[in-house]
Amino acid sequence: MTTDIEIFWKLESIKISPEDDRDVCKLETYQQNSIKFIDGKYEANLPWKEDHAPLPTNLEVTKKRTESLVRRLCREPKIFQKCNIIQDQERRDFIEKVDENEQQPDLMHNILHHAVNKDSVTTPIRKVYDSSCQETSQKHSLNDCLDSTPPTLNELSHIMIRFRLGKYALSTDIEKAFLNVSLDKEEI
Repeated sequence: MTTDIEIFWKLESIKISPEDDRDVCKLETYQQNSIKFIDGKYEANLPWKEDHAPLPTNLEVTKKRTESLVRRLCREPKIFQKCNIIQDQERRDFIEKVDENEQQPDLMHNILHHAVNKDSVTTPIRKVYDSSCQETSQKHSLNDCLDSTPPTLNELSHIMIRFRLGKYALSTDIEKAFLNVSLDKEEI
């Protein structure tokens, strides 16, 4: 059994330890079968564990945490007024409104989020998602039901060598990259 500290050191190493071929094969299979490029955007299925427990509804904890977040933000009206994260994400089709009058499925799981203050003029609040939140300690979270494999990263030593040999270097930050990946409609 691998401990958390072992996983941390493997992720932080510069590929001194060999990759597990099973993880690489699983990741390649997931990439080939579960990720599509449709209308200029990526669409993906969630990487469910094979024998995951049923994902429970978490409506009550969602309501409580959202009300708490709104109360906290209302105590800081200047930040709350500047904060247009939800409207911006809705405008960009990252999220959508749920009609409360529309019949909802019996089993619905929400991804909770909370606000983190930042010392930034352009982004005073950052939205952080919490997929490890549980309705109760006896119920599973979304993270409990999803498979995770170590990220396949470029080897740091290779990056450094290419950087030193090349004439030009380029660095970029793709704005809201992960929010541009939508869930397959079958997953919703």
